Amino acid sequence: MGGGVLLVALTAGCAAQPQQSTPVAVEKPVGEPVATTSPSVPPAMLGITVASIVDGRTVMLSDGSKAEVSGLAQPGPCWADAAAAFARSMLLNQQVRYDRTTGALSLADGTDFTLLALGNGAGRTTGTPSPVQREAEGAAQRVPIGLWGAPCGGKDTTETPTPPPPPPPPPPAPKPTTTTPKPKPVFYATCEDAWRAGAAPIYWGQPGYRVELDANRNGIACEPQYRR
Repeated sequence: MGGGVLLVALTAGCAAQPQQSTPVAVEKPVGEPVATTSPSVPPAMLGITVASIVDGRTVMLSDGSKAEVSGLAQPGPCWADAAAAFARSMLLNQQVRYDRTTGALSLADGTDFTLLALGNGAGRTTGTPSPVQREAEGAAQRVPIGLWGAPCGGKDTTETPTPPPPPPPPPPAPKPTTTTPKPKPVFYATCEDAWRAGAAPIYWGQPGYRVELDANRNGIACEPQYRR
C-alpha cells in the first residue's frame, strides 16, 4: 500500500471493537515522507503468522516465540482491551514479518503495525518516536479516536470522582432537665403552731423558719426548751 499512514476507525470509547477493517489513508505530513512499509519482502518468503495476541503490542508467533512491537507503549488499563481487540483484528492468523533486531512488525503487504496502531488510537508512542510515528499519533489525537476519545481522553486510567464527605452526625439529643420541686411555703405564726404541727424545732433554711421564732438567734427556731 503506497504512502500514507493507515487508519482503521474504532468506535467511540476505549473499550469499543474496531468498526471497520478497510484501511483508510491519512493525509501525509507536509514536508515529510511517510513510510508505512518495511523493506519489500515477498509474502511467500515470510512463512510466519501471528498465533495469538498477548496485548496491544505483544503477540505470539507461529514459531512459538513472543514478539513485542517496538515504538508502542505498554497499554494502559483504560484502553488495553481496545488495543488488544485492534491487534487481534489486524494480526491474528495473519502472515507477518518480525525483525527481532529492531522489534518492527510488518503485515504481509509491508504495512508497519506500529504506525497502524498509532494512527487508529490503539497505541501511544514511547521512548523517542520517529517523525512518522509522531504524525500518526497526532492524526489520532486530532480526530480524536481510540484512546484519545472518551472515556480515556488520552489517559491510561479514568479518574474516579472523589465521593462527597459523609454528612456530619446529628447533634446529640438534649437531656431532659429535671427540676426539683420547690417546697410549699409554710408559715407558723407562733412556735405554738409549729409545736402543734410537729414541725419544731425548725432549722434555718427549712420551711417555716423565721428569725422571729428563733429566740436566741442560733438558727434554730422553736427549740423545745422554750416551750411552756
